[in-house]
Amino acid sequence: MRMLSGAESPATGDRVLGHNVVMQYFAQDEATRMDPEPTVYETLASGSPTQMVPAIRNILGGFLFSGDDVYKPVRVLSGGERTRLAVARMLLRPSNTLLLDEPTNHLDLDSKEVLLDALVDYGGTLIFVSHDRYFVERLATKIVEVGEGTATLYPGTYKEFLWHKEHPQGQGGQGGWDRQGGRGRQGEQAAPRGQELRDKRDSQPRKPAARAPVAQALRPAGGARDSEKPRQTHEEKKRVDADARKKQKAIGARQARIADLERRIAETEAAIREIEEAMAAPGFYDDRGAAQPTIDRHQALMWQVGDLMHQWEELHALPDPA
Repeated sequence: MRMLSGAESPATGDRVLGHNVVMQYFAQDEATRMDPEPTVYETLASGSPTQMVPAIRNILGGFLFSGDDVYKPVRVLSGGERTRLAVARMLLRPSNTLLLDEPTNHLDLDSKEVLLDALVDYGGTLIFVSHDRYFVERLATKIVEVGEGTATLYPGTYKEFLWHKEHPQGQGGQGGWDRQGGRGRQGEQAAPRGQELRDKRDSQPRKPAARAPVAQALRPAGGARDSEKPRQTHEEKKRVDADARKKQKAIGARQARIADLERRIAETEAAIREIEEAMAAPGFYDDRGAAQPTIDRHQALMWQVGDLMHQWEELHALPDPA
């Protein structure tokens, strides 16, 4: 990301900026690089386009700075508050390309949602690196896999990227990704197995559904005796009550699962904040060997909280039991 932004020169090759590209770069340590003396409002106003100055209070409110918070000096802000302020400042400056290096560091759940909403509305190109799976799944439309001296482009979402990693040969074709990003012998993109089965099912002629003998089932030949009717009503009530209890039990289990995930997310984020405080200490990176275990632990926790948030989102998206 530093080479893409121009902050660092490549060891070999050239960096060529595209025509009319106006870039903003959000570094991993962006929050710590901010001037600590100005207030929140002054930080955002500085360097902002003149026509945007009247809207600064509204923008700060959108990034969770309200009331007297806008008059706080940057030096008293937490890591998460500084990150939100840095992102707001970056989005206010004219650009059509954003480079984001771990932008969710220091952010809690509410702050991540604010950041995601702002980036979803951004009209330019986003290039970002993140260990936050929830963040990647919400934003990414292409995945670049870097490794073994190559950078492979996978068009599609993160879920589609994982599917293609699990099915490296596609469906009925050999070879890698073609220049358009498709997989297959002729550059055709393989459909997930579920879609293939649905297409095959939909193409089959359907037989008309047999009509159930409702009248015969409810009214046997010769007519039902009056003594049987209360028994049928009682059985029906028992069935309805059992279904209601089953539904309530399923809802309760899902709510308990959501509560457990929220607890684990909070605990993991607290552990991440502790590590990030240690990483922000002066001289932390002086001894890279001593710092590496802490860095590795931080990355592992970032992946973990991303997976937990993905599970949390999927549970919220489930329909209520029928």
